[in-house]
Amino acid sequence: MKYRTLYLCLFSALISLSACMPVDFTNASVHKFADLQGVQKQSYQGMAIWNDYLVSLQNTGWATIYRLRNDGLQMLRQFPLASQMPENHANVAFFGIERYHKSDQFPLLYISQCSKQRHNGMKDVCFVERISLTEAPRLVQTIVLDDPNGLFGYALQWMIDSKRKLLIGYGNTVENMGKGNRWRTIVFPLPKLSDGPIVHLHPRNALDNYCIQDLDPRFPSNHIGQGACIKGDQMFIPVGVGTEAQPSILYVWNLQKKRLDNIIDFQKQVPHEFEDCEPYRRSLFMQTNGGGVVRIKPHHGKNK
Repeated sequence: MKYRTLYLCLFSALISLSACMPVDFTNASVHKFADLQGVQKQSYQGMAIWNDYLVSLQNTGWATIYRLRNDGLQMLRQFPLASQMPENHANVAFFGIERYHKSDQFPLLYISQCSKQRHNGMKDVCFVERISLTEAPRLVQTIVLDDPNGLFGYALQWMIDSKRKLLIGYGNTVENMGKGNRWRTIVFPLPKLSDGPIVHLHPRNALDNYCIQDLDPRFPSNHIGQGACIKGDQMFIPVGVGTEAQPSILYVWNLQKKRLDNIIDFQKQVPHEFEDCEPYRRSLFMQTNGGGVVRIKPHHGKNK
């Protein structure tokens, strides 16, 4: 029995180590995984994956839940989020680490408003919702950065580092193509649901706060920013709209070493607008406008 226990402990440790290892998507295979079946006349935006379920968001706050299958996506449910409104761009989506109730199928879903329009006087808020396959969604928390000094422009988006229980804000300081623009990252402890229905974050309480260009000038100041996701120590940042002027490029930022680990041009493989991305089974799934969901899979032996 003790050898079986030791084996299980070693196996669990190897799985945890593998999940944290960086993945090299250079020369990765890229193919269309599935079409999307969203609502008409609303662009695709945020995307999140939990186990074998994919949640696709669209502008103004529409959600479609799919089951991930080997041969594509099976649509299960489509509904407006509790935060559905004209000023919700729903640009980035993340599942958190808490459940509203311990029996809930999904953890709480974090949605970046990421809009020039304010919500109840607040800018670039993060909506936290309880969603399910059967019940109506419920807005359970709203997170807002109090930004009196204008650290961010209009496209602040929020990501979750589940491993370290962090909430990471990332966005432009002016606007995407604006003069003097840079891209800032700010880090906070992930608020708990018990912190209340409205949580105000203050830059003075940030664990980290920096502009990427100050640390690695290879990251361009002007580009069309999209979503982002985190795996291990890396933040995957898709940019561009799939055109020659604004190609589909993936930047890989190392959050611990604070440097670019990789820059990969996917324009030839994905001539569509990148939106949001999420790691799934050692691949990177990318939601696009015009190209459905794309799977970016590293070649065997390319993982570092």
